[in-house]
Amino acid sequence: MKIGLFGYPGDYIDRLEALMELFKRHEAGQFVCLGGLVWSGRKGEEEHAPPGTVLRWLRDHNIPTLANDMDRQVAGWRLQALENTTGYIVPGVRKFLSAITRDEAQWVFSRPSVLQIGKVLCCTDNLTVDALYPVPLSRLNAGKLFSVLDEKAAFFPSANGPSLLVRKQEDGVLEAGPFQSMEEALDSPKVAGILGGIAGYPPLNSDNYWGAMVDDKAERTTLLCLDAKTNKNQPEQGALLIQRAEYGWRE
Repeated sequence: MKIGLFGYPGDYIDRLEALMELFKRHEAGQFVCLGGLVWSGRKGEEEHAPPGTVLRWLRDHNIPTLANDMDRQVAGWRLQALENTTGYIVPGVRKFLSAITRDEAQWVFSRPSVLQIGKVLCCTDNLTVDALYPVPLSRLNAGKLFSVLDEKAAFFPSANGPSLLVRKQEDGVLEAGPFQSMEEALDSPKVAGILGGIAGYPPLNSDNYWGAMVDDKAERTTLLCLDAKTNKNQPEQGALLIQRAEYGWRE
């Protein structure tokens, strides 16, 4: 079975629907949102759907959804009626808070941070030091991840586009590098990858957005790149972007 993965949907409902149609054309039978429901937006960013639109779409379509640290924190603010917040709140986040109900906030707050499907572990991008499944941005984090990972592969979302792919070989050696192409064979005993997202950032990725497919046996992953204006699939542009991406691995 093929699994369609995406993260950072924010409130880009048109992009989400286009990506879901592309997943279906590629015969994906399962879909997972890897978190990133709360997206603060950027100055000068184009208008998109009203706050909460994607959240309600995910609930209506029973799409398994994860929550990252920010999702859960903002949902907690809504549940606490903002009593524990201090200082400035980004306007996009404030709009989201004012739009969602307590029931919706409770739904977000109750989302897990990981979901296992076959030999694949779907993860949010939790960056906390004590995270059970830390984003493998460094050799230390990758080592911690693989020490507790029972599944063959773990995937994390990123608003920066797809970047890092870490492989743990038979002899325990960790090999990190960028994605080499839009399709990768997962031929190592353990693999961790950082995928793209629907909300694109920084400018290198803002004109495009990303999803990914992986089979439940974790044998192969395929990146999907779509144009943010036309919502059309553009693998050639995606191939150029991943070649230019900085994967941010730290020894």
